[in-house]
Parts: sequence; structure tokens; C-alpha cells
Amino acid sequence: MATLKSWWNYLEQVFAYASFCIQQPIQAPVCQPFWRWTMIASLALGGLVALVLLWKLISYQLKLAAARKAQAERERVDHDAIAQARWDGDNAFSGELTAEEIERRVREAVNDKRLADARNNDRMNIV
Repeated sequence: MATLKSWWNYLEQVFAYASFCIQQPIQAPVCQPFWRWTMIASLALGGLVALVLLWKLISYQLKLAAARKAQAERERVDHDAIAQARWDGDNAFSGELTAEEIERRVREAVNDKRLADARNNDRMNIV
């Protein structure tokens, strides 16, 4: 309790000193340390705010550059992959084909797809 009371008395003295110095002119000799430390604290706080703003600006710029790079990568068109993945099933079911011919084409397409998948899986297992 005594420690708390001594701290409280110290804070009261500092508050009284600050109140006195605020009412006096800045050139008063007794208040020069108060104004010096007030300026140091103000400059330190301003510098800290400037550092935080600079940090935020740099991190924003890095994130923006990464987002632009990702967008450019998404916009890059791979025509071969698009052609390979394009749906051409409507061509197989034209009105001129018989049911047997359609069935044969579907089975061939399914078998080709299974073989391609099996080859891809074998390649992935090797690596």
C-alpha cells in the first residue's frame, strides 16, 4: 500500500509540475526540462506513427504486386489446354449416326480417357 501511495504522490507532483509549466511561458528556466521531454516524446510518437504508416504502405505495395502477378498469370491463356478440355460431345450425336455408331464412339472416348488417366497416374507414381 505504501508503494502505491508513493507512486500516487509522484504522479500528483508530475501533474502539478505539468500544469504549472503549461501556464508559464516556454522560456521559463524551471520548465525547460518539461518542454524538452514533451518535444522528445512528441517527436518519438510522430516517428513511430510514420514508421507504422511506412510499414503499412510497403506491405500494401508487396501485396498489390503479388496480386497483379497472380492476375497476369490467370489471364495468360493456354490455348492447347483449352482445346484439349473443350467439349466436343455434340459432334458425336449428329442425326446421321446410328445407335450402334454412337455407342461405339462413346465407348472409344471412355476407353481413351481411361488410358490417358492411367498414363498420367503412372507418370505421377514414377516421379
